[in-house]
Formats: sequence, structure tokens, C-alpha cells
Amino acid sequence: MQATGAIDTDMQEIQGLLERRDPYLRFRPGLEAAFVDDIRERVLEMVQRGWWVVLLFYFFVGVSTYAQVHTLSAPAYQAGNLQVWWAIFLAEGIVVAGLVLLPRIAFLREHFVAFTSVVTVIAISVITVGASAFPDPYFNQHSSYVVVFILSIAYGIGAFRLRTAALACGAAALVSWLLIRHFGLWLDTGLFQQYMLVSNAVGMMLCYMVEQRDRRMFLQGRLLQLEKDRLDAFAVELGRLSREDGLTGLANRRHFNETFLLEWERARRDGQPLALLFVDVDHFKPFNDSYGHLEGDAVLARIGGVLRSCLHRPADMAARYGGEEFVLLLPATHEAGAVDVARQVHRTIAALAIPHRASRVAAHVTVSIGVATLVPGPGMRSAQLLAAADEAAYAAKAAGRDRIMLAGAGQPVPVD
Repeated sequence: MQATGAIDTDMQEIQGLLERRDPYLRFRPGLEAAFVDDIRERVLEMVQRGWWVVLLFYFFVGVSTYAQVHTLSAPAYQAGNLQVWWAIFLAEGIVVAGLVLLPRIAFLREHFVAFTSVVTVIAISVITVGASAFPDPYFNQHSSYVVVFILSIAYGIGAFRLRTAALACGAAALVSWLLIRHFGLWLDTGLFQQYMLVSNAVGMMLCYMVEQRDRRMFLQGRLLQLEKDRLDAFAVELGRLSREDGLTGLANRRHFNETFLLEWERARRDGQPLALLFVDVDHFKPFNDSYGHLEGDAVLARIGGVLRSCLHRPADMAARYGGEEFVLLLPATHEAGAVDVARQVHRTIAALAIPHRASRVAAHVTVSIGVATLVPGPGMRSAQLLAAADEAAYAAKAAGRDRIMLAGAGQPVPVD
């Protein structure tokens, strides 16, 4: 998912393109590649879903043209006409098989434009050369209408951009002309030029109109997707803000309370211990009075970073409980493990050596920590653990601050 700034930039670009009235809408390279990919995927999906329609159309055209050749051929030309019909029918069958297999073969999907261009050249060339190969002059002339029909299909629904379609169909016309001349087949130069010119002109007009429609539909679809991405990004950001303390980046009290209840129930169900640490910054109000609230906020942010760095398991949580108070929630942690974390927190904050001239405990910022651990049992409530950790932190402050106190213990825990 893109960042909202990048999303807004892309939306402005697309809105600008949609507002343009250029006769031929062009994209920058990255957007052009995405457009080509989008067309390719739509064609592949269409062929994958409608392959039976392609086969049905192929056999319908084959049967109907066979009936025409068989019925309308002059007796002297019937055998030769049928041979040419069979050659065209089988050759186009190979082309149809390639189209049906296109979505199912990774190599063909990867080289979609090249493959479909070659298939177009082959399909048009087979029909065009076949029209000249009929020994019956009647079919020589009337088969040219089929060439116009096939060219219109190639331009109209071939999913080509105008330039690619024009090159493929132009190459087919050239290949057909060279083969007809090489094999000495019937050729009415004026008629050949006429139906090739007319069919390519009509085809290019169709291709131009379809491509411009597809380009605008692509931009509109992309705009809708970007709008959805932006709304999703806002939702994620709002969700994060609703759970996170804006100053420290830790969980806020609301998120802590929700997680605490979940972990309490999990510990009660599994019979596992749950540990809670209350961390209180010593003499924080005098620090604010002495250094100012901006410096006070900076200290809280640094302490938040220390608390985050002291937690090493995904389930552990550090939260700002209120003001200068923090809590650490340690699921599946015994008393010894909780004390180790408390010592690490105490030691790391002391190592910051943040000056605190208004402290009556030390020349730098210190913390008092209360530690409580229990295994939730029947009839017990989560508030009991919270109260025990809070009381331990209060006892640490009452005992002189800058220390760790274990709930229920009469003496501070050694910090070294």
C-alpha cells in the first residue's frame, strides 16, 4: 500500500490526464507499462473464460465456409477449392489453438504482445494468401471480403495499441503480397490494394477508438483504486493513532487496557504467570518546572525508547499509562524474569545520564519501578495485578526512589 503522499501525487497525475483533450492520450513509461499489463490480463481472462466461444466460432465459420465452397464451386474447380479450404481451415486451427493455450502457458503470457502480433500476422496472411490460392475466380474475388472481416477483428478486439496493430497488420499485408508473388498465385493488384487499404483504414479507426476508450477506463479504474488505497491508509493511520501514544510511540492506556485483559484471560486459561512493571519517572514535575515542558516531553520520549528496547518478545508490551507513568506487560514471565527486565530498564535509563538539577535523588533522571507477578486463578481479577504493581512502585518511591520494589517484599531489589 502506497503512502498517502505518493497516492495523492498519482491521483493528481491521473486527474490531469483525464482532463486533457489530446486526440491521442499518452502515458509516462511506468503508467504505460501498467496499462499494457492491465490490457493483457483482461484479454487473458477473457480467453480463459471464453475459450469455448473461440472454438465454437472457429468451427461455425469453418462449417459455413465449407458449405459455401462445396455448394458454389464450379464443378471444374470444386476439388481444388476444397483443398485450399482445408489448408486454410487447418492453418487457422493452429492459430486458434495458440490463442486457447495462451492463458495456460507461462512463456506465452510473458511474451503476450510478441506472440499475439505473430499470431495476427499468420492469421491474416493465411486468409489473404488463401484467397488468391483458390483456382475458382469466383472465390478469388469474394474471399477478399473475409480478409476485410479478419482485419477488422484483429484491429477491433486484438487488444493492441494502435501502433502495434498497424505494424502487425501492415506486416501481414506485406508478407501476403510477397507469398502471392513468389508462388505465382492469382492477384488483382488494384483489388488487393483497395481492400487492404480500406480494411486497414477502418481497422485503424476502430483500434484508435477502442484504445482511447480503454486508456480512459484504465485511468478511471486506477483512480478508484488509488482512492481506496488512500482510504485504507487513513484507516490504518487512524487505527494506529487510536492505539498509540503520540509523544512516545508506545501503546496508549486504552490499548494497554484492552491487551492486558486479553493476556489476563490467556494466562488464566493456560495457567501461566503474568508480570507487570510500573515505571515512574522520579521528580518529573520539578524537572518540567526547571527545564520546561518541551525538555520534559523529550525525556519521556527517550524513556519510551528505552522501554521499547528492553522488550524482546512480540507479546511483550510497553505503554504510557499517564503523565510520567509507564507500564510493561510481560506474558508468561516468572518473577525472576520480570526483575531482570526491571533491572535492565533501570540500568539503561541511568546510563542516559540526563541532567536533572531539581532531583533530590541523583544528578540525573532516575525511575522507580514496581514489579508484580501472579498466576491468575479462579475468582481473581486483573485489577489485583495492576494494584499490586502500582503499590510496589509507590513503595519504591516511599523508600527513597531510584529503585526497584517487588510486590509484597519489604526491601528493594538490588539493581546491580
